[in-house]
Amino acid sequence: MENYWLLLPLFAAICAQNGASQDQLYPEEDGPQSLDEQLKTLEKQFANHLGIDRYTPMGVLQFKNLLSTAGILEDLNTRALEVPDRIICGACQALIRNLQTHSISVEVVGTAICNLYISLNTWTVSDFCERVVKVNKPILEYVVKNSRILTPEYACSVLLQKEVCYHSHPALSWRIEVPEGGPSELPNTSSPERQSPLKILHLSDFHISHDYEVNGVSNCGYPVCCKANLGNPTRGRDAGSWGDYNCDTPPWLFENTLNFIKNTHKDIDLIYFTGDIIDHSIWKASIEDNSQEIAYTFDALAEAFPNVVVLPAIGNHEAAPLNAFAPPQIENETLSQRWLYDLNANLWAKWLPEEAQETVRRQGYFSVLINHKLRAIVLNNNICYIYNWWLLYETNFLREQIEFLKTQLIEAESRGQFVHIISHVFPGEKECVEPWEANYNALITRFSHLIKGQFFGHTHTDGLKVFYSKTDGRPNNMGYNGASLTPYQKYNPNYKIISVDPDSFDLLDIETFYFNLTEANRYSHRTPAWRRLYSLKEAYGLSDLSAESFDSLAQRMRSDHNLLDQYWRFFVREGDASLKEGCNARCREDLLTSITRTLSLSFD
Repeated sequence: MENYWLLLPLFAAICAQNGASQDQLYPEEDGPQSLDEQLKTLEKQFANHLGIDRYTPMGVLQFKNLLSTAGILEDLNTRALEVPDRIICGACQALIRNLQTHSISVEVVGTAICNLYISLNTWTVSDFCERVVKVNKPILEYVVKNSRILTPEYACSVLLQKEVCYHSHPALSWRIEVPEGGPSELPNTSSPERQSPLKILHLSDFHISHDYEVNGVSNCGYPVCCKANLGNPTRGRDAGSWGDYNCDTPPWLFENTLNFIKNTHKDIDLIYFTGDIIDHSIWKASIEDNSQEIAYTFDALAEAFPNVVVLPAIGNHEAAPLNAFAPPQIENETLSQRWLYDLNANLWAKWLPEEAQETVRRQGYFSVLINHKLRAIVLNNNICYIYNWWLLYETNFLREQIEFLKTQLIEAESRGQFVHIISHVFPGEKECVEPWEANYNALITRFSHLIKGQFFGHTHTDGLKVFYSKTDGRPNNMGYNGASLTPYQKYNPNYKIISVDPDSFDLLDIETFYFNLTEANRYSHRTPAWRRLYSLKEAYGLSDLSAESFDSLAQRMRSDHNLLDQYWRFFVREGDASLKEGCNARCREDLLTSITRTLSLSFD
């Protein structure tokens, strides 16, 4: 089979590293555009889709040469685009159409696309694209050869996640049957087993860089830096002892964090980890290396907290290659992530019963009872991530976990139990396909009276999600992001402590702890000065952590600029690099939109 579809990992995987939001488009002028104007618009949209807020525009002639090499300049010049008001949609479809006709090779196209991406970022990488292609090649070849749903329209609907690019398809529109009923009577909460609040440690997005180099090159020309033998030393060897805003987590910072938490918070009852262990050097991921780093991480957690149960969710970076989570029926060892599920089942056996280990081995999900009144449901929602190439093969395999979630919620309701849901990918961020988000939201609406909290990671930002009923539009549930230990990109490291009422199982408060990375590196001979950044309840003057309270908070932020500014500062955990850039009008609107959006696509 021709391997021309290998463009897709170049077009999309390299932009998927940091979980950044990709949805808002730059404003465009009304009326028809000349070719040069279309190219400028396409460049803006491409940079925006890749999350490059501050990019360096290419010259028109240079950009034309790149597009000509990629085989789509003629389409833009002579062909009426199917979605003329959103040029990137038509360009995406034109590109894939040309690849389907075998008129150009993936190597040539890949080089052109990658050169554009690198140029916009002002990077100086050499073999990055070649290595990314090599890692993704076997899966893409299998998907293209065997998929029965792959078309340019379908592929661009999945990859771009824009309403104006969307083409209806059965693979995107299927829905499960949601049981009748709805939020009504709550479980009996009398006679709590304890009087003191349940304390849960929420950790997320470690991204441990085992080859981190103190005084390494932090501006190395690659997507992530501060690595041994990476980058030109003439750019400056300024990677700090405790990390860098352009780099991932040194292993000694990870170990310091666990030690600090262990010695400071001696009342932790439970640990939620919402995924991502492997660093962002996606061009060299391998099963062997990932396995070693995953084992190191969970062994360290078990050693630091020997008497505390850890409930982990898988992150998209744990897979090799990145993001690729195959349907269970794919058993070829070079294509599936069976190795990852088996590894995790073995490493998590110290915390999970056998029944939970069995579902981990199937697709990385499980359910456990924390006590007789509280159930944790942990999902591997990376399968819905738009850069999971197996979504171009089929989407029915998403149904297994959605049905599992439904079954567990029905069982919890029948037994009078409350529920926490733990997973990695933050919903509503244009990164999860429609059938997962639509069905997930429907289940949240139906069982919102039982679900006391949803906990996510992936974005590295300290974000909130207000869920709204799909029947009456009222706020009915909350999602919380654990942010990240890694300072990549431009954030201070953090962890969270969740306090839970032992009777009602309502969340009483969430406290965020952090340290200032600039300060830690300035006094590198000391350990970082961890401190409390804020209490969610105190900082926003909330009477409780109900969805109604956060809906009111979101409304207040629209008129209170100081309140929104405070939210943004917490969002980036006062990261000096982020504070230096600031949050412009578009950034502020993105923040406001994200809080109340749990469905990426809206067709209202």
